[in-house]
Amino acid sequence: MMSKYDPLRRYLEGATSEELPLTFAEVEGVLGFRLPPSAKAHATWWSNNTGTHVGVRAWRDAGWKTSRVDLGSERVVFVRSRQDTAAPRATGDCLMVPRARLSIAAAKLLDDYTAEASGDIATAVSRAIHEAAIARRGRYIDGLTARAPRVTDDSVDLIREDRDAR
Repeated sequence: MMSKYDPLRRYLEGATSEELPLTFAEVEGVLGFRLPPSAKAHATWWSNNTGTHVGVRAWRDAGWKTSRVDLGSERVVFVRSRQDTAAPRATGDCLMVPRARLSIAAAKLLDDYTAEASGDIATAVSRAIHEAAIARRGRYIDGLTARAPRVTDDSVDLIREDRDAR
């Protein structure tokens, strides 16, 4: 599912610095539309809580977080999130893969699955991995079947032979 904040996500994904100060006007230029009034009135709009709004998800998915917000001068500083480094990693039962590391096709598939799962990314990821595992298992079984010797005898005859051999 496309978000109207995707241009900001893509912009941040392409940034090479560790810290990126932007004016609200520059953010609007990247987005191609004006920020909502709440972005200029409430610092909480710029929080890093992904449950707040889709704008947050854009910079968090890109591996960034907001560090300093100055409503008076209409400035925000984005910093690379240490927990969202470019390398995938696993901790315990959790696998963390930054969105920027996904292929375009994988990101589109997850967007589609997330939309079908009412925005639940964990369910979408689980479904994608499950379906990939099923498809891989199917290819493995197809390969075994293709290499297996062909049986031309009737199965009833084979059962009789097995019975009589005892």
